[in-house]
Amino acid sequence: MKNTLALTIAAALALGVSVTSTTRAQDAGKVDFEKQVLPILKESCFKCHEKEHEDNGKIKKPKGGLRLDGAAVIMKGGKEYPEENVVAGKPDASWLVKTMTLPDSDDMAMPPEGKGDRISPENIALIKKWITEGASFGAWKGVE
Repeated sequence: MKNTLALTIAAALALGVSVTSTTRAQDAGKVDFEKQVLPILKESCFKCHEKEHEDNGKIKKPKGGLRLDGAAVIMKGGKEYPEENVVAGKPDASWLVKTMTLPDSDDMAMPPEGKGDRISPENIALIKKWITEGASFGAWKGVE
């Protein structure tokens, strides 16, 4: 009886450790917007999609009215497809992903030819995962 009880307790403890370890591993696998997604946007998108500003005496406005330099404006979207730029939980419905995956020959492919390197399939997969997970920005607010 003592052996059965000891085995039951050992099994329960092992199961608890296993569940805890799995949960921690899953949390560790979540995409961190500020550390993983934001650098991609900064490198490939901010040049054309940031807050209106002056550059060498010229006023530069965000292309298509789309800003990607703040959490609220990322979710708001641009002139085309407002509220559909990032659809939390639905990467295939999110125009941010759609434009990144279009062929180079498409006029809506981002970034457009001559404006920067296309986003790698690995980085697109990361952005899709972030959206699938709910498109959380964590504490990041960006430019208001």
